[in-house]
Amino acid sequence: MSDPKKKIIKKGAEPTEFEYHVAQALGEIEASASDLKGELRDVMITGATEFEGKFRGSVRQAVIIMFHYRSLQAVKKIYARLLGELEKRFSRPVAIIFTRTILPKYLKSKGQQKRPYSRTLTAVHEAILDDLVYPAAILGKRQRIKTDGKRVYKVLLDPRDREKFEDRLDTLSAIYNKLTNKELVFEFPVSREFPV
Repeated sequence: MSDPKKKIIKKGAEPTEFEYHVAQALGEIEASASDLKGELRDVMITGATEFEGKFRGSVRQAVIIMFHYRSLQAVKKIYARLLGELEKRFSRPVAIIFTRTILPKYLKSKGQQKRPYSRTLTAVHEAILDDLVYPAAILGKRQRIKTDGKRVYKVLLDPRDREKFEDRLDTLSAIYNKLTNKELVFEFPVSREFPV
């Protein structure tokens, strides 16, 4: 097995002990599963944390792994298998998220091009949501503003994915709240058909 530090990309900081542990787990998966060896060779992580947070009165534990954005296509090909292997190794739910950059609305240097939409706060938060619920399809998003001014985001997921995600939804909501500071509720509609 190769050096686990080669699987970590961090600018200006040393990897933590847990990030080193995650990189080592990725190396072990690459060595043990011959069919994943080609895809995992170029996969890099930018960070990993152990998450513990309260959601609806109960404590949720998970592992958040931040992959480098260039690893997106390789990870999506083997997503289900990789997620299963990582959850076996850590015996907790694992959330796979890809690192994206948020640029400020007004850039200071003159002559620079306009900020791409994919680098806005809204686009990055939507991409994080897509990463959390992948491979489930998002059928709709609603925003509800309560009388006290708090915003609650409702996300409607495909009912066909209910068995895969039902036990993880509270954990995913807690992770999304930690990453974006937005309250999120997942729901499954009765059918895929919506009244107009």
